[in-house]
Amino acid sequence: MLVANRPWRELSEAAITHLVNTHTAIYVRDGQLARIQRKKDGTPFIDTLTETTLKGILARSMNFVKINVKGAVHCSPPDGMVKDILSLGDWPFPALDGIVEFPVLRPDGTLLTTPGYDEMTQLYYSPVPSLYVPSIAEHPTDEDVVNALTLIDEAIGQFPYENQASQANTIALLLTPLIRQAIGGHVPLALIDATRPGTGKSLLAETVAMIATGRKATMMTAPYGDDEWRKLILSTLGEGATIITIDNIKGRLQSASLDAALTSFTYGGRILGESRNAAYPQRATWMATGNNMQIGGDLPRRCYWIRMDARTAKPWTRGGFKHDLETWVPAHRGELIAALLTLIRAWYDAGQPPAQVPKTMGSFESWVKTVGGILERCFVEGFLENTQALQQDDDALQWSAFLHAWQAHYKQDQILSAILARDIITGSICDSDDDKKETLAALYNALPDDLTDIKKGDFKRRLGKALSYRVGTQFDESGLHLVKGDPDKRSGAVYWSVAFPETIEAVS
Repeated sequence: MLVANRPWRELSEAAITHLVNTHTAIYVRDGQLARIQRKKDGTPFIDTLTETTLKGILARSMNFVKINVKGAVHCSPPDGMVKDILSLGDWPFPALDGIVEFPVLRPDGTLLTTPGYDEMTQLYYSPVPSLYVPSIAEHPTDEDVVNALTLIDEAIGQFPYENQASQANTIALLLTPLIRQAIGGHVPLALIDATRPGTGKSLLAETVAMIATGRKATMMTAPYGDDEWRKLILSTLGEGATIITIDNIKGRLQSASLDAALTSFTYGGRILGESRNAAYPQRATWMATGNNMQIGGDLPRRCYWIRMDARTAKPWTRGGFKHDLETWVPAHRGELIAALLTLIRAWYDAGQPPAQVPKTMGSFESWVKTVGGILERCFVEGFLENTQALQQDDDALQWSAFLHAWQAHYKQDQILSAILARDIITGSICDSDDDKKETLAALYNALPDDLTDIKKGDFKRRLGKALSYRVGTQFDESGLHLVKGDPDKRSGAVYWSVAFPETIEAVS
């Protein structure tokens, strides 16, 4: 391409046309140009093009020439042209929704099995070259289904599940990445929980990841603070991750950003180290592992439970695994994927019947109907039958106790959050020698876990924010809840009270 004495728009148009005509693997994602790259371990990820990377792509795709006294000489792609291309915002390259490393079900029920870019799903299928998935029967028989379940059991059947529901939920977890694109709604987080360390929760998460990607799960730890959660989620989704594992949860798992991500089609925020915002598709399959996990906020309604109990003081000494899963699963990955696809195909061939047993999960109805339908068609019982036990939220129990302690001390009186904070601090040091001091001490002792650090200087602010977040929420069958009143005429601070449903009008 001759670059001398030509306007940038002309050079940019010619360069873009050449890239399109030569089928250069460039895509559009979140208003940016991107490409597919691989990490050292082979993990594919989405890489946003910079001036440097686009300049390199152009230099390798075509020759640039300028004219001087010596005649035509080669030159680098002009910086102005590269900047102009990146600034356009509208390009004739295909839109990229994400990357997958395994065959997936398209929304129309067909399978994406051809490596490369898929126009229907806007996915890039990037399997390892060694992956071979046996053919799937067009009309699977019951015998085909039983054989598929038997093979799946070879991989996940030896874990010490607490009940049948946990084992059924594990098969649901295995199915989820393969059907994610065919589900119109959201997908909940899988909690892989155990009574003791060494029970096998991380190994199960790795098994799920090995079947889906051919590699062990990339484990990440839960960050501290919601701002760190937001950064972690945004950077992970930005790379196009399909499996996200939060390993070895310590303490309470609670994050408004995680809550939002699980119920979002796209997740956005400010890019770390940059001045721009980004929004990425949220199509990942999420897992979290821990021992006797506590979950708070809205998370209990966004999770399903896989619970393990080896019923021994030293579960890491337990035998019983038929295979060394870290070697057996990768060696049989293609067969395991085919087995899972057989279950899915059997459901499609039966007319896609939804789950017959009523199971509700707000915001995740499509996932429940699809996965539940597949499992029922394939004779797997127990799906989500432990949900009620999981949703007996520890956070709700704590706030229920706190509001009842509030009601015992203040009755239906309206108070400012500053007065409440003062009384809680008083309750932390007073002796229970009369009824008033006893109820103050009970108020302090009933503080929810996330408010117990009353010595921190921001206690009043944290208390007010916690109250605002829970206005009107009923935490138990009594219906006792917070009521936000009118602001104080002098200070503008808000008055608060608690009320039972039948008394709400009297105290509002």
